[in-house]
Amino acid sequence: MRFKLILAAALLTTASIAQRDWSRYRLYVGDANAAKRVTSSSLGLYSEDVIIGETDVIVGPGELPQLRALKIPFKRIGSLRKPDSYNRDITDGEPPDYRFNYLRYDEIIAQYEIWRAQRPFLIEREQIGISHLGRPIWVYRLNNPSATAEPIPVLIQGGIHAREWISPPVVMYLFETLMNRGLIGISDWYLLSRIDLSVVPVVNPDGYEYTWTNNRYWRKNRRSNGGGSYGVDLNRNYSVGWGGEGSSGNPDSDTYRGPFAFSEPETACLRDYLNTVNGLRGAIDYHSYGQHILYPWSYTTDPPPDQTWLHAMGEAYRLGIQNAGGLPYDNGQGSINLYIAAGVSKDYYYGEHGAAAYTLELRDQGNYGFELPPNQILPTQRENWAGFRSWLLALLQ
Repeated sequence: MRFKLILAAALLTTASIAQRDWSRYRLYVGDANAAKRVTSSSLGLYSEDVIIGETDVIVGPGELPQLRALKIPFKRIGSLRKPDSYNRDITDGEPPDYRFNYLRYDEIIAQYEIWRAQRPFLIEREQIGISHLGRPIWVYRLNNPSATAEPIPVLIQGGIHAREWISPPVVMYLFETLMNRGLIGISDWYLLSRIDLSVVPVVNPDGYEYTWTNNRYWRKNRRSNGGGSYGVDLNRNYSVGWGGEGSSGNPDSDTYRGPFAFSEPETACLRDYLNTVNGLRGAIDYHSYGQHILYPWSYTTDPPPDQTWLHAMGEAYRLGIQNAGGLPYDNGQGSINLYIAAGVSKDYYYGEHGAAAYTLELRDQGNYGFELPPNQILPTQRENWAGFRSWLLALLQ
């Protein structure tokens, strides 16, 4: 009896803590049916997606009954950080140093504009769309106009999931490093001469800004779904495999796929832009977390027709990181190595354009999760430059 009273008191304490703030809970998902219940719920995902085994969710004030209704074992991990709890080094008139600080959307674009002013002969800018809330979506193209051979088109993008703050600064570092090293090193001059690099700094600017002002753990865009529901998971809104397993038709779900493929201006503008690109060779969509290099397919466990090639290109990236002394990343088919997810970017870039396409899950493996400390920004950038450079060289062979 005494044990039961202690247990009841502990549960009440946990509940009261969870109701006062946003908290991280760990679910022990036993089977596919349990996973579907989590995917269809309105609880936010702290993990990148729902998997059999341990999956973390976000529980806000008043949401504990929804967690209990899942009838899945769980435990509370702890409270979640508020958006304004990061200290940043700010210099008047300039964006903070993106190697040591996370930046707001306007600051990210301001840094690209500084680079464009410094290297106008290498960098072009194009506005390819407008977000739901009216923010411009930019593509920055980096290429050497004096190249004698036709360069191959490559796309990299960041920030499709709003809360994955490490993604945009890694994309920035790859852009700046290729730009600078391409002007001073023979091997990287070769890369700059052979690659026509298109960079989308932040695919989801509305959601990204919302993580700074309202909810640090917001994932989707900011589409109004009606009835007080907001957001579409942009990485479930691409056409290849759209509507399948690993996405949700519930507008409250973190994996809500939208009413139809490319329903969102943020994904539709990327589709339209790539329709103007002749022969896309490679594409990487940067995410966090988990340290995974994932190639198609994600919407099915069937192997892709070019599995050998896709795996080899992923290995080039993985070995580049390994040889540079970076943290371990794994490489494999998305639906096999991680989970089934329908309507994702890499399946579209490969399925429609034939590109060597990847979802790149950055640091870490769950200790910090989406709250990767600023002191890990630069190490993550450096190891991914090594992987990205190795991958580009493999693409050119």
